[in-house]
Parts: sequence; C-alpha cells; structure tokens
Amino acid sequence: MNQYRIFISLFVYTLFLSSSFAEGVTQWRVLTDNEASLSPTAINAITFSPDGTRLAVASVNGITVYDTYTGEAVALLPSSMRYVTALAFSPDSRIVASATEDATLHLWNVHTSEHITEFTNPTDPVVALAFSADGNTLAGGSLKEIRLWDLTLGQISHPTVLHGHRDMVTTLAFSPDSKTLASASFYGTILLWDLDTSQSRHRLSAHTDSILALTFSPDNQTLASGGYWNSDAESTIRVWHTQTGQLLTTFENYTTPVFALTFAMDVYGVNESTLVSAGWDNAIRMWDLHTGQLQAIFGDTTAPVIALAFLSDANGSDGKTLASVSLDGTIQLRPLTASLTGIPSDVNDDGVVNILDLTFIASRFGQYSPDLNGDGVVNILDLMLVAQRIGK
Repeated sequence: MNQYRIFISLFVYTLFLSSSFAEGVTQWRVLTDNEASLSPTAINAITFSPDGTRLAVASVNGITVYDTYTGEAVALLPSSMRYVTALAFSPDSRIVASATEDATLHLWNVHTSEHITEFTNPTDPVVALAFSADGNTLAGGSLKEIRLWDLTLGQISHPTVLHGHRDMVTTLAFSPDSKTLASASFYGTILLWDLDTSQSRHRLSAHTDSILALTFSPDNQTLASGGYWNSDAESTIRVWHTQTGQLLTTFENYTTPVFALTFAMDVYGVNESTLVSAGWDNAIRMWDLHTGQLQAIFGDTTAPVIALAFLSDANGSDGKTLASVSLDGTIQLRPLTASLTGIPSDVNDDGVVNILDLTFIASRFGQYSPDLNGDGVVNILDLMLVAQRIGK
C-alpha cells in the first residue's frame, strides 16, 4: 500500500513556541507525549477542520486534535488502533473520521473523545476520506472504488459504490453545495460525480502522475487540482470548470509537487477569487484565478507544506489568517495584511513577475544568466534571493 500513499513521516518536536521570524507570523509545533524523548514520531495523517480552527494529527500514539490558534491539545482519541491511513473532519468540526490499514473506519466525537461507531470497507483499505459540506455523507476512496456512507440514517449500512477509476483513489473533495464529488487517482485522472444520480459527469485527464490536492471554489464553479509531478509540462496546478469539464487555467513555471490547495474569496477586500497553493518547495503562493498571475509568495516556511486552511483572524478583526502545516510538524498562522500580500519580487515594477525581472537583477550583478542560485532552473526563487538583498 505504501506506493499509493502520500503519508510522509514528519518529525514531531516537543516545543511550543511563538516566533517573530517573519512579520506577524505565529508558529508552533506539535507536541509529543514524552518531551524528553529525542526520537522523532511518525505522523500517519494530518488534516485541518473546514474552518481551520482544529488540527487532527494521527500518529502511533493515537489521534490528537489541537486548537490551531494556541497549539493546545483539546482531544486525544484512543490509541488502540492500527495504522491510520486517512482523516477527515465533519463540517461542524464535531466529528473526526479515521480510516485504518485493516479497512476499518471509525467516527469520533471531538468534544468528548468518545468512539461513536466503526464500520468496515469490504474490499481494500481506505486512503482518502471526505465529508460532504452538509454533513450527510462520508466518502471513502480505495482501490478503484469510492463508497458513500449516508450518515443521516442513524446507522452505517449499504453504502453507494462508485466505479470508474482504474487505480487507487488518492484524493476526494465535495463541492460546497454537496452536489458534486471530485475524485483523483494515482495515475492522474479526475472524475466529477453527480451525487443525485451517482454517475460520473466528467473524466478529466488532468495530470501525468498522482494528484494529491483537490479543492472547489466557494461558488462551486471551479475545481483546482495539484499534481505530484508533471514531467512533460511546467505546471502541476490546473483549474477546471465543474459544469463543462473545460480546462480554464494552467499555472506556469510550477515544477515541484503540490501537496495543498485552498480557495479564498475577498482576501484583499475586493471581489476576486484567490487560489493558494503549497508543496515541496517550502513556499506558499497566492494566485489571481482570473489572470493566472502570482499575487504573493511566502518562502519562510520551515519545510515542505502539506496542508492549508483559512480561519478568522485570531485577534477578532475582519482580516483572514492562513494556517499551514509543514513536513517537520510546524504550524504557521499568517495574517493576510497589506504588508504581507504584495508581490515581493516585481523588481522592475511592471506588475508582472517574469524573466525580465530576473534579467534586470542579473545585469546589476554583472551576470549574463538570470539563474542566480545556480540550480539549473530560472524561476521566481532566483528573483526572491536577490530581491531580499536589495530590500525589494
């Protein structure tokens, strides 16, 4: 099963801390049970609640639910379980669903830490979980199949089974209106399911390799997908129209695996949709969905970012805070203020970050090539390196 999983061993540290390494950014790390231990603890699965206020972490010690604002553990779900392969929060953050390697699913009450029920997937272990936005349905993805459990009946029985994928289902996402389910496979195919008919509406040949991130826009009209690796193109993010299946946008010059995607409306106080992406290159990017241009980039994360969520500003203001989880178990809370959301690398002030900015900088340093960091690739990382030095 390991070749199908995206679960990565995270190093979990013992110290809770606030950090001033970047303006306005608060940072904390997941606690271990034994603060004196120097051995890293492997995290099997990790996920934010829909509102971002809770973070569930599954390790060999069980499932711990944290308050995202403070880092305080608010629930510890019993550890007498097998390897956890997937986690999901209900829309109201009251229930956590977990799947284990023996093909068993569990439902937990976050407020009381009580085990609500368990049921078994009759074929293969579930490696992807998602609740519908209305809380009525739990979807589980396994080898070639998706099962939909109706949670309104008071008991889990006779799930609807969706067939259509030819390989492992890696990622699931419900639309905000709970009418569409998007499922992604290990070999790069996305299916859009009409939940009224349980039929596949569109098959999208999205990427050339495994898709690890799916997210719907708040208006249900678009779906963003992030690929693990795209060997024949300079992009691992694509945006689709959910009704027609049409490819709307391809984000260029994004060559590293994408682990996390999320949409946010009105981040800057204007009527435009913003897509946030993060992954292997340790950076968080914010994109203008209409123009496809980069709005902001934050490169001060401690390790590759594997999960993102928006939550209300911790200080109670009208702003938004972006929460992220990195590969080393570090959580960052980043208020999206005006000072943080400008494009830091538009050196020639033409409103676009591109090769002209890099060439401009390279000439100032007496270099003929804009590949300033010498990694063999000319991209925004070269520009960030020098822009920081000149105070741009």
